[in-house]
Amino acid sequence: MFTVTNFFLTYSTIWSFTYFFVYTYIFFIFSVVLYVLSGVKDFLSYSAFNKLHNFSYLSGFDLIWLLFTPLALLLLVNFSWTSPVVSLWFGHLVFTSLQYKFVYLVIFIFTIVLLVYSSVFFYSSQEVYDYILVIFSFFLWVLFLFFASNIFTFIFFIEILSTLITLILVTSVFSSGYFYNTLSLNNSNYFNSTTPFAFLQTLMFFFWVSLVSSLNLFIFLTLFYIKFLTFDWFLVESVFYYIITISNVKSTFFVVLAWFNFMFCIFLKCGLVPFYFWKPVFFKGIPLHALFFYIVFFYFFIFLFIIYLLIVYLNNLFYFSLLVNIVLVLLGILILITILCESYLIKVFLAMSSILNSLLVFLAMSSFSTIDMLFYI
Repeated sequence: MFTVTNFFLTYSTIWSFTYFFVYTYIFFIFSVVLYVLSGVKDFLSYSAFNKLHNFSYLSGFDLIWLLFTPLALLLLVNFSWTSPVVSLWFGHLVFTSLQYKFVYLVIFIFTIVLLVYSSVFFYSSQEVYDYILVIFSFFLWVLFLFFASNIFTFIFFIEILSTLITLILVTSVFSSGYFYNTLSLNNSNYFNSTTPFAFLQTLMFFFWVSLVSSLNLFIFLTLFYIKFLTFDWFLVESVFYYIITISNVKSTFFVVLAWFNFMFCIFLKCGLVPFYFWKPVFFKGIPLHALFFYIVFFYFFIFLFIIYLLIVYLNNLFYFSLLVNIVLVLLGILILITILCESYLIKVFLAMSSILNSLLVFLAMSSFSTIDMLFYI
């Protein structure tokens, strides 16, 4: 006796095999091609040096079509997908029309970054190829960050991006195109060339900041789940309404404490208001081309996602914890005043600029919540 099993194709299954796995497959093939190309290039350069005593290299525009090929394929995959809201992998990822548009935005900004790099890069060693692969990994995980549908997945992606920051520091400072500038011990110029001491100081600062924030994030996850019993963005607000409606003052205080712990962990790891005291020292040891990528791509999208998270998913929690938000803004202003004297260097000035912009945006968000509260009193 035979039994027939019916297989139902859901949007989640189709999205996984025709969208997500296609993304990863494209990046896998691109990584293999880039590594093979770097090996062939080193062999050809060595042969040319032995025969003709002449060193050859590839400029940035020599590989521009290769670098834009995976972006064009991803644009095609994103353009060809049409469906309702997709929630997959046990609710860890979600894909809506908003994520659909975010893919275009991320690809557009990353294309601008590649165009700038193509005008200044020379592919003369393996380290430069490693750096390009790292920034493409950034591109992939920033895309997935906007697909996160719960706090646990969001923190997982943040930890991966923090690890990639360490990789981008190492691969950028030891790339041959900038290695001799790295060894320069000249501290008298205002551009503050990346010295070995500044680079090691940057690595140590970032290591300890990431370690403290990561340990605190695990503590926050435990406290948050004890109180809310869920990590889903879409259920947190409903549970929050239930807690503040029927619970006592102790439970409400516990919710506010968990919220402050969350703000402290995420803002410290990402260098947002007001826990950005480590960013001036961190920026001093980053090469200029890596600093450009950090500010234009990574910091921009991290800050954009945090605003999107606070306004869309955690709107009521953000406005309910008004006192915490105001304290964070005031603390951020005080810390900014104490580190203004370091802004005579170009890199530190860029850090101050990003700090001030994020502080003004966070101040505006808190001010709007204050005005709404006074209006309803």
